[in-house]
Amino acid sequence: MDLLHGNDELILVQTAQAGSVEAFGRLYQRYYAQMVWLAYAILLDKDLAEDAAQEAFAVACSRMADLRRPDRFAAWLGRICKNQAYRILRARSSSVDLAATGRQGLYLDPPEHGQEAVRLAVAGLPVMYRQIIVLFYYNQLSYQQIHHVLGISIDRIKGRLFRARRMLERRLRQLGFD
Repeated sequence: MDLLHGNDELILVQTAQAGSVEAFGRLYQRYYAQMVWLAYAILLDKDLAEDAAQEAFAVACSRMADLRRPDRFAAWLGRICKNQAYRILRARSSSVDLAATGRQGLYLDPPEHGQEAVRLAVAGLPVMYRQIIVLFYYNQLSYQQIHHVLGISIDRIKGRLFRARRMLERRLRQLGFD
């Protein structure tokens, strides 16, 4: 995942703020997959995550003039995407409790395959840890790229990743994997 850096990104964002559809399209191409993964870490559903990412870009497009810090576009977009994902989650919470479903599966019906065990273990993590795991391992973002998307310090990212790995290790041991 190649993110724009420094002046290149700033110029692209400022050009999009000035109304360039092409510049906004390039930002969309650069950040769409990351926003899907960010939303997935909250929703645990790829289709809903894609919906949340698309809605986030629609909101961002309509609010580009409101962006006060063009140098923080990725973090701003990430906040919008998380808000959209939580809105979708709240709308669905009346019919399905996704987090409870994930936790139930961890203890009631142990999976036989390692990949399913990892999926369930990740699904059972608190969202702030799940986001880091999904962005780092599934989307293969660097610490710097995660910093741009989430707007948190690299030290905080490293700390959360460390704690998330420990939580995953405990959950996988509960499922019978060493």
